Amino acid sequence: MTARFFAAALALALAAAPAPAQISNNPKVLAPFKAVVEKANESTVRVRADDKDVALGTVVFSDGYILTKASELRGALSVRLSDGTEYEAKVVGKHRDTDLALIRVDVKDLKPVTFTDSKKAVTGHWLAAAGPTSEPVAVGIVSVKTRKLTEFDAFIDNHNRGFVGIIMATTDPKDDDGKVIGAKITEVDPKGAGKKAGLKVGDIIVAVDGAKTPGRVALRDALEDSRPGETVTLTVLRDDKEETFKLTLTGQLGPPDRGTIQNAMGGELSGRRTGFPAVLQTDMVVKPQECGGPVVDLDGNVLGISIARAGRVETWILPSENIRPLLNDLKSGKFAPIAAVKGKDKN
Repeated sequence: MTARFFAAALALALAAAPAPAQISNNPKVLAPFKAVVEKANESTVRVRADDKDVALGTVVFSDGYILTKASELRGALSVRLSDGTEYEAKVVGKHRDTDLALIRVDVKDLKPVTFTDSKKAVTGHWLAAAGPTSEPVAVGIVSVKTRKLTEFDAFIDNHNRGFVGIIMATTDPKDDDGKVIGAKITEVDPKGAGKKAGLKVGDIIVAVDGAKTPGRVALRDALEDSRPGETVTLTVLRDDKEETFKLTLTGQLGPPDRGTIQNAMGGELSGRRTGFPAVLQTDMVVKPQECGGPVVDLDGNVLGISIARAGRVETWILPSENIRPLLNDLKSGKFAPIAAVKGKDKN
């Protein structure tokens, strides 16, 4: 499609689109981009968990390896290809900083994407999110070129996670040999799950469901995939004696701030939408269940993967520069997920 023809087709589509419609997802606006995403669509699949659509996936190796959004994966996983066939999937690796997971299905001869540096994307240029059908998922323009996140956006905060309702010490307690033994509680929310279960300031959490948690980072990781309403058993060191507390996790306590309310007015946001090493920002509207697929420029170059619906009209693309270096390590098992076995240490 020549640039002149594309510009003319897009202009007609925009003129025909109803004024209140979201340009990003309006069928008349999406139509001119069909040829743009054609090749990337062949490398895009639907990822499902417990028979529900949770994300899209991007084929990166022909022998069944697919990248997707890690924080949405829970329960029995499967992948649905564009022809409607569905296969069981297993997680091969997870990378927390990027929120990427590499999953695998027993299928050969899939079509992997070829990544291009996101630096090719210029502010104001059009992008399109590929999907598992012949149509693009959404289109939009580059709002901000690839950049590192700063301030609160630089910290990982998974809003899907279940919460205990505690604040931990910034320095982990150690035994006489200098070995970290757990995470020490410095505050207990009076309305939180921890308070209801009997946790106290000064308690040291040493295990979750029997899996040891040496320090606040290990505790955070152990609860990363938990959800509000789930029940966990915490092993706590109190007065040099171990005690266990069973509690039901809650959602994040307190009313949402004004910014969060305004951002969510355009629809559901991704639970994990911060803490990425870098992002390419676009105004396209990609639903959380449609994150994980490839995003292309007008030449069909794959610049990265849609990683989060971060605002009302703000979707973040994880740049290809942060994806390519991880692929072989994810495939080799370097980032294999740690399975918590009840009654045993994590290993």
